[in-house]
Amino acid sequence: MHDGIINDGKPERFVIQSCELCPLRAYWVIRCNSVDYVQHGVESSCYIGINAHLVNVQTGVVDTIGSAISVDDYLQDKYDQDAAMGNFYVLTPAFNRHDKTAMGNLRQKLACTYPQVVALLSEQNKHWLTGSRRVLLLAQQQLCGQGVPSTIRLVPETAGATPLDGQLCHADAVLLALRRRLQ
Repeated sequence: MHDGIINDGKPERFVIQSCELCPLRAYWVIRCNSVDYVQHGVESSCYIGINAHLVNVQTGVVDTIGSAISVDDYLQDKYDQDAAMGNFYVLTPAFNRHDKTAMGNLRQKLACTYPQVVALLSEQNKHWLTGSRRVLLLAQQQLCGQGVPSTIRLVPETAGATPLDGQLCHADAVLLALRRRLQ
């Protein structure tokens, strides 16, 4: 048990709910909450907003994960970032301007002109989207479902790519992000 912040003049007491080693054995995943919630089931005493605390087994450094992301997603993002070795993940087209079918499909999905599609395929605009590898994989799946082939690359700089966050996991949002590149 741990005495924590003061609530209404009384010290709040916390207890560890669970402690487990992550699958790659690089972090301890520790979840805790108030004593009243964990030991007595008093739901009104449940603290929200923090999913877990990660303790690096090598360094002891603690990361706190908010409740908006799962531990698995957070860890995957960390592993992918380490694998990138300072580079950035970008989503790029997996076709060129000689593929008339793919160009026509992209033009239709974005409701734009052929010159705009050609511009999206140009060397200076081919880095469409950037973000974590995990989020770009979701975007790539969404685009594939819309008939727009793409690939994920590691590059030293994003060259104007539109950033995606974890909230953009449906086709309309990905297409909107691409449409914004036309402006």
